[in-house]
Amino acid sequence: MLAGRVSLVLPDGEILGKAQVIATWTDDSALSTRINPQVAHYTGQAELASAIQEGLAARKAGDVETATAKLGRAVALATETGHEDTAKLLAKVVDIDDPVTGTVRLKRQVETVDEMTLDTRSTVTKRVGKPGPS
Repeated sequence: MLAGRVSLVLPDGEILGKAQVIATWTDDSALSTRINPQVAHYTGQAELASAIQEGLAARKAGDVETATAKLGRAVALATETGHEDTAKLLAKVVDIDDPVTGTVRLKRQVETVDEMTLDTRSTVTKRVGKPGPS
């Protein structure tokens, strides 16, 4: 069922793109709760950024347990989602025992620049490719 039509129009009237919004009604909860891969990608990025920022804040506050848990989660997410650059930055802040499970140990000495780089880069999102045909 056609639910709507969307156009991206510049102030001068030039149309950059058009798309139809299609709705499919279902009583099947497995179909209605499935997450779109692109939405999952951005959700993963947001969780990764949050884990890094919360982990660094806890580390700065001296809360080793929370910092270890949050930065360990960040390592697991970075590994799972293929964010190799972020994983390399995390490795400058934690010793990684198991990247898949996020088992880490906080490093005692961390260069301030490494911590700052991890913090600032964790907030950057990356563009994903155009979706393929459904």
